[in-house]
Amino acid sequence: MTRLLPAAERVATPWKNGGGVTATVASGPAGAGLDDFRWRISLAEVAAAGPFSAFPGIDRHLSVLDGVLRLEVAGRTVTLTVGEPGLAFPGDAAATGTPVGGTVTDCNVMTRRGQARATVLPVHDASVARPEGAILLLLALAPAVLSAGGATYRLDARDALLVDDQPAVTVAGRCLAITVTETGTIRNAPDSRRRPR
Repeated sequence: MTRLLPAAERVATPWKNGGGVTATVASGPAGAGLDDFRWRISLAEVAAAGPFSAFPGIDRHLSVLDGVLRLEVAGRTVTLTVGEPGLAFPGDAAATGTPVGGTVTDCNVMTRRGQARATVLPVHDASVARPEGAILLLLALAPAVLSAGGATYRLDARDALLVDDQPAVTVAGRCLAITVTETGTIRNAPDSRRRPR
């Protein structure tokens, strides 16, 4: 199914540690909470310096959509800006974020270790392939037109398109392409290294 997920329908909730607000874009299984998701994609606002919530057993990927974020994680300091691939790090690691020059909006992709994995890639006027068995979510960074399976979708900034039944999506505009593959799907996928007997 291909589903349009309008930004206007998201509900902001406090961070796990109460230090900011976040809004879920999509999760698996649908409607899962912070304790039972296999994967979760959300947008968060970082208005002041402070620690990020700890998520043991979770792998995270953070991309900045607005502003500049200085992130200290596991003894390393990096500065994340708009248009960069972002940073992957373990949710178990202590992390502190400092917005530089104003409030930051980021896209947070979380996968439960051993149950799912994700890749995150900025795309601009390109076709994005969806690997077999994977879920592809395209988050519009600005107004964009997406085409999949003969249908056309017009997205405003921060709207998203969730695709799990089409082999590819054509993007006219700028999006963040997030591919999520659950472990059962990974395990059952054909292994191209195997040779017929």
